[in-house]
Amino acid sequence: MSPIDVVIITAMEEETLPFLQRASEVGEEVAVGNSVQRTGTLGGLNTLFVRGGIGLVNASAAATAALLRAQYEAPEAPAPLVISAGSAGGLGDLVRVGDVVIGTQNINADADARAFGYELGQVPGMPEASLVPEVLLDASNIGTPGHGTVETVHHGLMVSSYSFVGHERSAVIKEQFAGALATDMESSAIAQTCTSFGAPFLAIRGISDLCGPASDADFLTHVDDAAERSAAITCAVLASWQDAGLLRGDTELAFA
Repeated sequence: MSPIDVVIITAMEEETLPFLQRASEVGEEVAVGNSVQRTGTLGGLNTLFVRGGIGLVNASAAATAALLRAQYEAPEAPAPLVISAGSAGGLGDLVRVGDVVIGTQNINADADARAFGYELGQVPGMPEASLVPEVLLDASNIGTPGHGTVETVHHGLMVSSYSFVGHERSAVIKEQFAGALATDMESSAIAQTCTSFGAPFLAIRGISDLCGPASDADFLTHVDDAAERSAAITCAVLASWQDAGLLRGDTELAFA
């Protein structure tokens, strides 16, 4: 059985669909807990497409199930690359609807164990922030991936929250986490799970709203477009990594 090269985790079917449309040899749906898994080939890579459900707990469970499957099917193979894809709310001053944010750091905005000496956003026993392997960032040329597919791609801090972030909550997050570019409800949990499994991780999210007074309506209007842009940039980044020989275990993807 061929090892899984890439796991792509999305929360909703609308976010999964653009990947399935680009893939070949897509298998039947398999329900694993609250998640749905499909195998397929994306850009020549053996890919596991996972619809994990919304929220940190669903995301962590989906990532765990996917990584355990990868271990079971190919015990001697390195852990696959895991990508958190789909939509996100924009927080950065220069971030706009239609942009894509690539998370170089991922923090749980709801974690607060400062009473015990941890940093705000740090889950006890975990790193202060989940960082992306530097070798992946260097090879991805993440300032300009997409080759014209998306006008603006940002890279930097992403935060995740148990709550959908509207105007009031966004003001608090921006004050607490300077420089945060985007927020979602899954990526930090997937990143922490990947840290536990020693799997490389990256979040690539299209911006559907700006966490403002009309963020809920904006999200519903733009989620499909955001998902499409996330898929486009993800495929461009995967192609860049393949060109650099960073997938299929060619290079050790140690965490930064």
